[in-house]
Amino acid sequence: AVAPETLERQGIFDIKNLSAISPSFNIQSSNSETQGTSIRIRGVGTTGNNTGLESSVGVFIDGVYQSRPGVALGDLVDLERLEILRGPQGTLFGRNTSAGALNVTTKRPSLTQVEGFANASYGNYDFMNVQAGVSVPVVTDVAGIRVSGTWRKADGYLTSPTGSESNNRDRYMLRGQFYIEPSSDVSIRLLADYARTDEQCC
Repeated sequence: AVAPETLERQGIFDIKNLSAISPSFNIQSSNSETQGTSIRIRGVGTTGNNTGLESSVGVFIDGVYQSRPGVALGDLVDLERLEILRGPQGTLFGRNTSAGALNVTTKRPSLTQVEGFANASYGNYDFMNVQAGVSVPVVTDVAGIRVSGTWRKADGYLTSPTGSESNNRDRYMLRGQFYIEPSSDVSIRLLADYARTDEQCC
C-alpha cells in the first residue's frame, strides 16, 4: 500500500512510473496507451497486446473493475491510497486477477468540514502540472460532495525531420463525487469522472 505523500515525493504522476517504488510492477504500452497496455507483477501477466485478451492483473478504481488496463493510465490525483497486490487475488477480487491486482482508492468527501488542496509545478520542455480539489459537506455528518481535477502538459523532446514532436504530454481529468451516510449501517457513494488525452507519446 502506497500513501499519496510517497507518490508526490517520488514524482509519480501515473502508474507507468510505479516501478520506481515497486520493482516487481511492470507496465508496457506496445501499440497505444489505450489498447496495447500490459501489466505484469513479478514478471507474470498476459502475453501479447491483443485487445481481446483480458489482463491477468486486474485494475480496480474505487472497487470497480476496469476491463482494460489503459483506463488506469490517467493522472493519479486526490488519492486515499494505492495498493499493489502480488500473486493470485481471486478470493477477494474474482476472475482476471491470477497474477495480481492494482487497487486505486480515491478520497471520499468529508462530512464534517470544508477541505481543499491545490498545487502546481513547472519544468523543462514547458512542463506544467496543476492539481486542485475541494470537499464540502452538504448536510453535516450525513452528505457531502467532492470535486477534483488535474491538467498536465509538456512539449515533446523528440522531433522528426518533418517537425512533428513526440513524447509530449497533454491531458486533463475531472472527477466529481457525492457521498451520503444516513446511518452507520448504510452509505452510498456516487462518482463520475471524465478524462481526455491528446498526445503523441511512448
